[in-house]
Amino acid sequence: MLKPELVASPAWSTEWVAQACYDLAAAAYPGGAPWRLATFAADLALPQSRYQLLVLRQRPIGFISLTTVLDETEVTNVAVHPDYQRHGYARQMLETVFAQLTAADKLFLEVRTSNVAARGLYEQCGFEKISVRQNYYQHPREDAIIMRKIIE
Repeated sequence: MLKPELVASPAWSTEWVAQACYDLAAAAYPGGAPWRLATFAADLALPQSRYQLLVLRQRPIGFISLTTVLDETEVTNVAVHPDYQRHGYARQMLETVFAQLTAADKLFLEVRTSNVAARGLYEQCGFEKISVRQNYYQHPREDAIIMRKIIE
């Protein structure tokens, strides 16, 4: 069985990565992509943003996006195509990010209250709930749980 490889986004054009991430997010999230295609493209252009694609047989099957300011990194998206979910790939992407950070760095993310599977994964990876943002998500309207992990 082939193991997917996590690849940094500069390997491809910004437009191609934005489209791939949009398509993956649209397929992976029950409510569709949380961002428009233009939002992915704009985020990719920011110097503090970093995207890594999970590639299998030269095809992206997942991605993780991050924004870093000083010692704080926010996971802005984690998506795995439905055909490849429940194989540990989201965990693989998160663990790769953990290894790229240094001790005392703080990692944050937001997750829908209804996304029990993702919340469980994040808790298993050492994230803790620190707050709730009321009515943060749209379509459907839902609270976001803010979680944090401090890299040791």
